[in-house]
Amino acid sequence: MPLIYACIAPHAGDLIDDPNKVMLTRRSLTQMGAALQALSPEVIVLINPHGFRVQGALSVSIAERATADWSADVKLDFEMDAALASAIADEATQMNVPVVRYIYGASAGPDCFVPLDWGAVVPLYFLGHRFEPKPKLVHISPMRTLPYQLHYDFGRALGRVIKASDKRIALIASADQGHAHDAHGPYGLNPASAKYDAWMQDIIRSNRLDELLSADPKLVEDGKPDSLWPTLILAGALKENPMQAKLLSYEVNVYFGILCAEFTR
Repeated sequence: MPLIYACIAPHAGDLIDDPNKVMLTRRSLTQMGAALQALSPEVIVLINPHGFRVQGALSVSIAERATADWSADVKLDFEMDAALASAIADEATQMNVPVVRYIYGASAGPDCFVPLDWGAVVPLYFLGHRFEPKPKLVHISPMRTLPYQLHYDFGRALGRVIKASDKRIALIASADQGHAHDAHGPYGLNPASAKYDAWMQDIIRSNRLDELLSADPKLVEDGKPDSLWPTLILAGALKENPMQAKLLSYEVNVYFGILCAEFTR
C-alpha cells in the first residue's frame, strides 16, 4: 500500500513544556496530528536525527517497545514493528546502504525496549501518542558523516518496502533547521542558518526535495541544521510514493529554526 501520509515535524521541547511559546508551530502540529489520526495509521516510521547513531551506518531498531518518561504527565509507550524494521534494513542492504539493527536491554520481552529522546518524543506526542488504536512504531536514525546519496537511497528502500506492505504506514521526519540564529545560543549567530532555512522552505514549497542532494556542505556546516539527513530519507521515500507538499509554518525558537510540512496523496 502506498504511503498514506508524511510530514516534517520539529522536536523543540518547548512544544510540550510551554504552551505560551512557539504557538504557531504547536497549532501546525495539532493540525497534522488530527490529519494523521483521521487516516488511521497502523505504523508510524519515525526518522530521528538523534537517537542511537552508529558510526558508518544508518541505524534501525528491532526492539519490541519504545518508551519515554518525559515528565510526570507525559509518558510514551509504543509497540514496535520489528518485522517491518527488518524488511526495511534488508531492502537497504540490497541497495548497498550500510545499516545496523539494534536492540536495547533484554533480547526479548518487556525489557527489550528503546528509550526515546526528544527527537522522537516531541513529534510523537502530537502524532501518535494519543491515537486510539495506537499505531506501532519503527525508529530510524541517520548518520551525518555518510554521503547524502546514501540517505536518499535508504529512503528509496524505505519507500519500496512501504509500497509493498499491506499496512497503513505514515512517515515522520523529525527535524530542526539551522541552529545558529542567536548570538547567545550554543552555536552563536551565523547568517548561514537563515539562508539554509530559507532554502529548505523553498524546496518544500515547490516540492523539489530531490534538490537536497545538491546541498552546499559549507552552508550545512555553518548553518548547523539537523534536518538535512532525515529530510533526505523522506525525499527518497517520496520518490517511490509521490505526494503533494504543503509548508504549514516556520518560526525561530530562540536559536534554531522549526518548520512543519505535510505530504499527502
